[in-house]
Formats: sequence, structure tokens, C-alpha cells
Amino acid sequence: MTGRRGGATVQAEPARPADQGPVIPPDSTGLRTFSTSRPPGLRCVGQVDLGTHDAWESALADLPAAPDIHLELSELTFIDTHGTLILVEATNQAVKGRRVVLHNPPVTLVRILELFWPSLPTIEVDRA
Repeated sequence: MTGRRGGATVQAEPARPADQGPVIPPDSTGLRTFSTSRPPGLRCVGQVDLGTHDAWESALADLPAAPDIHLELSELTFIDTHGTLILVEATNQAVKGRRVVLHNPPVTLVRILELFWPSLPTIEVDRA
């Protein structure tokens, strides 16, 4: 994407894989996930909707067995209610005491969590 800022042309760079590369290879579904090791978790790019639910569920099932998992969601442009349910179920099936930290989640995700799961102890939202 190119644009002009203050008379200069700005060229946006494509997203780069974090640490270990893709967990789910990029495809036409519109969701890409990348493993991260520090902190352990995922970086998500794209959207979670009807066409990407299976990929989302697979990515969450492959999360490392760490006490705290971090999901970097600043490049997640959309997540629907069912995608949020998949996330909630994945965190509930994890080892007791495990926490999932959502970094920079889309507003829709935060609102869905507040509406349907207002006091879920396994998910923490970090809006830094």
C-alpha cells in the first residue's frame, strides 16, 4: 500500500512472519497465524469468519503447553461470534490455571467477550 505523507511517498511493508514461521500456511481463506516463542503464542493476520473457522480452531489447538499464551491480534481485522466461541472453548479446554493474553484485539472481539463471557478468568485483554 502506498500513500503520501507530508509530501513524501510512504510504502507499507507486508507483514512478516514472527519467530518460527507459519503454523497454518497462508491460503485463500484470509487468515494467517504465526508461532511466536517469546512470548509463546500466535500472531494472527486477517480475519476469523465462516471461511476461516477451521484454520482458527487448528491454530488454537496447536498452541504450546505454556502457563501463559499470548495472542498478538493487532493485525486481526475481524472476528465473528463463532470465532470468539472457538477461542473461549480452546481456553477452557486448556490446563487449569493457564491464561491467554489477547494483545491489541479488535474491538468486536472485546465487545463479544464482554457481552457473552463477562467474567472469564482464562482470558485477559491487553489494549496497550
